[in-house]
Amino acid sequence: MKAAVQLNASANNSVVRQLRDRIGTDKVEDDELVLTTYASDISTSPAHRPSCVVFPVNRGDVVAVLQTANEHRIPVSVMSGGVNVVGACIAPEGGIVIDLHRMDKLLEINTDSGYAVVEPGLNFDRFTAALAEKGFRCSLPTAPGGASPLANYLSRPSGSLSNRHLDCIQDLEVVLPDGTFFHTGSSAFPNVGSQLRYGPFPDLAGLFTCGYGTLGVVTKAALKIYPINESNRINLAAFDKFEDAVDFVKDIINNNIPEHSIIWNWQLFKSFEVGLVDGEYKIPKEIRLDPRKPPKGIPYNIVSTFMSGYEESMRANDKICAKVAAKFGGRVLSKKEAEKVIPGGVAGWTELYGHYRPVEPTFFGLGRYLAWIVLTEPKAVKELEKWAVKEFLEFDSSPICYYAQPFDYGRAMFFRIFCFADPKNQKLGDRIVAKYREMYDIAMKQYGAVPMRVKQGFPSLDLVGGYGDALTRIKRAFDPNNILSPNMGIFEEVIR
Repeated sequence: MKAAVQLNASANNSVVRQLRDRIGTDKVEDDELVLTTYASDISTSPAHRPSCVVFPVNRGDVVAVLQTANEHRIPVSVMSGGVNVVGACIAPEGGIVIDLHRMDKLLEINTDSGYAVVEPGLNFDRFTAALAEKGFRCSLPTAPGGASPLANYLSRPSGSLSNRHLDCIQDLEVVLPDGTFFHTGSSAFPNVGSQLRYGPFPDLAGLFTCGYGTLGVVTKAALKIYPINESNRINLAAFDKFEDAVDFVKDIINNNIPEHSIIWNWQLFKSFEVGLVDGEYKIPKEIRLDPRKPPKGIPYNIVSTFMSGYEESMRANDKICAKVAAKFGGRVLSKKEAEKVIPGGVAGWTELYGHYRPVEPTFFGLGRYLAWIVLTEPKAVKELEKWAVKEFLEFDSSPICYYAQPFDYGRAMFFRIFCFADPKNQKLGDRIVAKYREMYDIAMKQYGAVPMRVKQGFPSLDLVGGYGDALTRIKRAFDPNNILSPNMGIFEEVIR
């Protein structure tokens, strides 16, 4: 397979002119300020200045850009909402950034079959507002309202319905480097909607989920939506031990109570109180303490359990949560007590779960957000939590925040732990990232855990045997010039 190339200045200018001729001058930018803006994000990933940034407004524009890039073997990276925190949208030096934020239409809300057809630039704020008018909702991540639902869901969501409804993707429209475009679900048939993800043919949507733009550019999608029920509840249960909180969550899931449950550590839910006051960040003193030892009166973990349905079932479920919490040494917090202990958390959870709206995190002002995320079995996550907190103490970057949640009725447990490094201390950021790699290796070997997502080539396809070989064959067929998101590093070890 041929490798993507970096053009000299003359060839680059020629490509920019060609792109402007094909899609319009106003959709192609090579201004120095623009290129510098797109060279980096808030991650520790090295900055790479692209040769140009293109702003398609429809599928035809995307086809033209990819065909041009493929002809000249120029690497491309794709972004949607612009909420980028892990370096995934930084193009290789001299590459092209395809910014899809102008493709922001909500094309259809199908309340009968329960899906909405969207473009990649549509954000959660607009999406949730439009759905609410129809009496519907979607899975909401712990991401700001400006984030792209499609981009979030394609990266494997950890959102507000992942207890039961892990995969939010129903149907995709995908463009390949040679300009071929197709639908992955039932809308591939003439005059048919997106009510089926697959059948009678294999499921191709899964191929592009967690593909990180390396196999094709998604220009439209049908996303699953859900009706807003008559009533809802946010039950809060306090625990002094993480393992007890895990057992509580497993029990209520096995009895079909929650739509979603999250176990929050105390430094995270206290961090919800961080906020701007007179231009300065107000930071609770407690979050600088040892995360293993919460102050008196503060539970080690709080489990937020979201439930919805008829009011009668909600009242019954509240009683069940109290019963099960006591069974595992915990207790349900009254509304008054919760507002006293975690006012910021109560406000945020009410917005996220009660009103089905994204919540803007306030704690990013604490420093550079650096997260470590894995999935493992419920029994393994109990020991992994103790080990991960101990490892993070080496960073001296309080607070140390984590949350855990069940995926797919508790078949796996998601665990995200993060700290906030001084953004001016590059050496510390680099040390933390290097430590994360080491921790992933240990987590896979000792706790049967796998990383949530790929970050710059880790984990390697070499780890997964024949799966890696099969995926590489698909990559060669779809993208023989290797122009699609080579910065992700997924195929760098296996493509020659």
